[in-house]
Amino acid sequence: MEAKKRLKKGERSDIRRDVRDVHYPGSAGLIRYARLSLRQREKAVKDEVPHTYARATARYVRMSPRKVRRVVDLIRGKKLEEARAILKYTSHRAAEVVAKVLESAAANGINDDRKNMIEDQIYVKAAYVDEGPALKRMLPRARGSANLIKKRTSHITIIVGEKNG
Repeated sequence: MEAKKRLKKGERSDIRRDVRDVHYPGSAGLIRYARLSLRQREKAVKDEVPHTYARATARYVRMSPRKVRRVVDLIRGKKLEEARAILKYTSHRAAEVVAKVLESAAANGINDDRKNMIEDQIYVKAAYVDEGPALKRMLPRARGSANLIKKRTSHITIIVGEKNG
C-alpha cells in the first residue's frame, strides 16, 4: 500500500482556488472537479491549459463579501453581453465594481496574444468573492464600554473562458 503524501502549503492553495466554485449550485466554472478526491483534483487543475481562460481580480474592495456575492451570483455562467446587461441594470452598489472586473477579465482574454479570445464567444467561467481583511472600528457605548465594528473588505475574482459553438 502506497503511503499518502501530505500536501505542502503551496499545493493546497491551488486546490482551494479550484474548489471555491464547486459549492455553488449551477456553477458553470470548474464543477467537473466536484467528485474528485483532493489528489485527483490537484492533478486535474494542473493539467488544464492556462491559455483557455483569462482572469481579473479586484482586491481590498470596501464592500461586504456577502453583499457582493449577491451580484456575482447573477452573472456566473452567463455570456459576456448578457452579463454586461445584467450588471448595467442591477441597482446594487457592488454591480459597478463587478462590471469593472468583468470588463478587465474580458480585455485580458481578448488582448493577450496567447489567448486570442473572440468577444462573442466569451462567457463567465467562474466568479467568486473572498473575504479580505476587516477594518476594525470602535463605537462608544454606555458606561465607558465600546463595541467593535468590522468594516469588511472583499477580493472579487472573475474568470472568463471561450465557449466553442
